[in-house]
Amino acid sequence: MTIVFRPSRVGSQRSRAYFIPPLMLGLAFTSLAAQAQSSADDADDGERLNTVVVQGQAPTGDGPLDGYSAVNSNAATKTATPLINTARTVNVVGRQQMEDQGATNVNDALLYTPGVFTQLAGASKRSDTISLRGFHGGDVDNTYLDGMRLQSDPATYSAMQIDSFFLERIDVVKGPSSSLYGRSMPGGIVNFTTKKPQQQQQGLFRIFAGSHGNRGAGVDVTGALPDSSLGEYRLTAIADQTDTQYDAVESKRYAIMPQVNFHLGDDTELLLSAIFQKDPSAGYHGSVPYDVAHHVKASWSDADRDNNDFERIERIFSYNLTHRFNDQLKFNSRARYTDMDVTMSQIAQTGIESENPLRLGMTYYGSRENLHAFSTDNNLQWNFDTGPIEHEVLLGADFQRMKNSLRFAGASVGSIDPYHFSHNIGRTSPITWAPHQTDRIQQGGVYLQDQMTWDKVHLSLGGREDWLDRKYHQDGVGTDSRNDHKFSANASLLYAFDNGISPYYSYSQATDPSPDTQIDGAVPPPTDSEQHEVGVKYQPNGTDDLYQIAAYNLVQKNVQQRTGVNHIAYSSVGDIRSRGIELSANTHITDKLRALASYSYNKQSYRSDSDGFQKGQTPYLSPKQMASLWLQYDFPKGVRGGIGERYVEGADFNDSSSQVNSATHHKSASYALTDAFVSTDLGQWTSALQGASLQLNVSNLFNRKYLSCLDSTYCYFGDQRNIMATMNYHF
Repeated sequence: MTIVFRPSRVGSQRSRAYFIPPLMLGLAFTSLAAQAQSSADDADDGERLNTVVVQGQAPTGDGPLDGYSAVNSNAATKTATPLINTARTVNVVGRQQMEDQGATNVNDALLYTPGVFTQLAGASKRSDTISLRGFHGGDVDNTYLDGMRLQSDPATYSAMQIDSFFLERIDVVKGPSSSLYGRSMPGGIVNFTTKKPQQQQQGLFRIFAGSHGNRGAGVDVTGALPDSSLGEYRLTAIADQTDTQYDAVESKRYAIMPQVNFHLGDDTELLLSAIFQKDPSAGYHGSVPYDVAHHVKASWSDADRDNNDFERIERIFSYNLTHRFNDQLKFNSRARYTDMDVTMSQIAQTGIESENPLRLGMTYYGSRENLHAFSTDNNLQWNFDTGPIEHEVLLGADFQRMKNSLRFAGASVGSIDPYHFSHNIGRTSPITWAPHQTDRIQQGGVYLQDQMTWDKVHLSLGGREDWLDRKYHQDGVGTDSRNDHKFSANASLLYAFDNGISPYYSYSQATDPSPDTQIDGAVPPPTDSEQHEVGVKYQPNGTDDLYQIAAYNLVQKNVQQRTGVNHIAYSSVGDIRSRGIELSANTHITDKLRALASYSYNKQSYRSDSDGFQKGQTPYLSPKQMASLWLQYDFPKGVRGGIGERYVEGADFNDSSSQVNSATHHKSASYALTDAFVSTDLGQWTSALQGASLQLNVSNLFNRKYLSCLDSTYCYFGDQRNIMATMNYHF
């Protein structure tokens, strides 16, 4: 067998360490790399082919997009793999699409992505509520930042959130992904990639204002350090404030992200970054009963002016070290420390009173939380050939640890008339604090992946072993703990025809710990999931257009489904099966006309009877069909415009007021919404305004009123019409 080393096709990687400090793991990988390089150097000259020289380097899988088009992505494989050769459904939303569609948060940025539903909490923007293929992450459990999990605590109100102004792109990988990422939701993962320092000096200053008292400003500056050989810097900051569409509710945010990328040598780079974010008021997360929603405006809220506080402070510190030993061997190490404080005080409705259907029951609940988290991901990427087969091997290890210290509070509150009430409700009893509680989750894993290419055949095999420790303690009550170890695998096969068509099959597994919301001596076992997916991708030769169609069968076992809102609670509902099809097109119709189109059909059902649910019934908040179309056109004189339409079929939900939930199954109304934008480069009209541009965005153009419902008690109004004007100055 002849082994031939070849230049790497990737731009950047990640990996992981289990119970080993990053430096120790780096030394171990360095030793392995040195041995591999020495072995290559000592090979018999008669059996070794000459080194292949590649001119230039392929685009990275985590860099800026060219307009709406992504060519490569790191998200599915942790290597910069072309999307046309990736045997998984991957959708990428770039900076330009976010700007054109006026997305000021992650939920809005994903509205035109197939198989993704982000209106779980309606117009509330407190959390990134992302459902993939019908499975949502407990509001917080399926988001990643630069390849590593954002370690929120789904059993509490500690939900990490990154401002979308800091993001370069969002990569959505569909289906189980534990073979590379460890614990993950069955529907997939959503990876946020932050903006990175650039060598070229450039800057942006932005001011914006719009509906509901929305106003703010942002700045983004990057360039080389005073000595350009040392590296580059970037500073991104934003401040915004809004009165929100809800009565008696406001939202504020101040955030800054400084970064420095040091060149430690020709083959070594070290990126240091931090995020400081303060949300003095993170907005509204209340609900409205289904029967009330049809008789009040979409601005209705159950908020109390003196008890509607949600303050969140995030501090994130990260490093990413990359060293290239040669053209075939590369080491990447990254780590992150997170510290977050949450203070919450809220009065909210608990449903229509059974003895008086014209009154809403109310309750007070509060929380004081402090979350600390650490994670590290380290890997070695090795590119070599064995005869006619090209290999891209990834060997890695990771470690992540989260501790959340918290106390919950409660108090009695009187009932209200939902149609005639002031927002000065007040409490009828003193606040009572529950005993101090501590949640700890620790996980480590090792993984191996081999992406093999033989002519037009692409075969990928991967596996990972995880060790998971969980401990939940409440003073004076007791401690729940559980240890698990799990193996997750993935396999895929793709054939890339010369005409740009690539059919494929993939199999993947995932495991994810279920939240423990009650100290009762038992921790729910982790959920297990597996997916079979078949699909076809098409990229016409010489273009960056991409068409995707995929069909999947996805099953999650031992599901703990969220059933409580006021004091978060989960219940066991057995197994859930999700079957569906997704289609997407990202294409240039002409040189000036761009189109994004998508359609998804998803059929979810319980596979067994459980408390309040029946076999064959559809889980809540799971739209069966969604579709969208976005058209963007370049007019003369620097004018750009776009219009989009998105449709969501109504989702099933249960009547929580009934003694037999399964007998009173309901469905929310379907809706279709229109969005539009127009922008102009003012420098095209007069040289005095060179670098300035003006943009106007309108979402939900016709101000359609719509709902998303957890059950008949907890429904959420969707976004009303929102008009936003933005002035940008590039320098």
